[in-house]
Amino acid sequence: MERCLARIALIRQGNPLDPSTMIGPQVSIQQIDKIASYIDIGRQEGAECLIGGNRAEIGGECDGGYYFEPTVLKGHNKMRVFQEEIFGPVLAVTTFKDEADAIEIANDTLYGLGAGVWTRNGNLAYRMGRAIKAGRVWTNCYHLYPAGAAFGGYKISGVGRENHQMMLEHYSQTKNLLVSYSTKPLGFF
Repeated sequence: MERCLARIALIRQGNPLDPSTMIGPQVSIQQIDKIASYIDIGRQEGAECLIGGNRAEIGGECDGGYYFEPTVLKGHNKMRVFQEEIFGPVLAVTTFKDEADAIEIANDTLYGLGAGVWTRNGNLAYRMGRAIKAGRVWTNCYHLYPAGAAFGGYKISGVGRENHQMMLEHYSQTKNLLVSYSTKPLGFF
């Protein structure tokens, strides 16, 4: 966790048009307030804030912008910060005992759009990817979106899945016409 927190501390916030910026601003003050309220909820439920947790003051041309510090909350899966979508630079982390516990935690949610697995063990990666109830499971990467990849989630996630090419099959019926244009009889007929 220490290496993760050290990397998070190096995240550069700023003007989204600057190529060196890693995280731009939030969309509105309402979103900043929503993120801050979730941090408060997490703390009230016993989550430990490992880094961040406040509105970020960038200064310069971005002074007063809608920036929020990248934040990591440590807690357990029953907390709202684990169960609800915050839509901000907030990561909720927990621990697990074994593979079965990790799968139970991953699947204990109303959502199932995407998930990530990091491991050097190929067999474990395969088992976890199959067991996690999510429409897209990234392994040793995150947020890669190949244009032709299927899209859709499990449970109450996945609005937009109907826009993928594979969904056209649900609106189509296959028909195969085998036609001979010969004027002579064919076979037994």
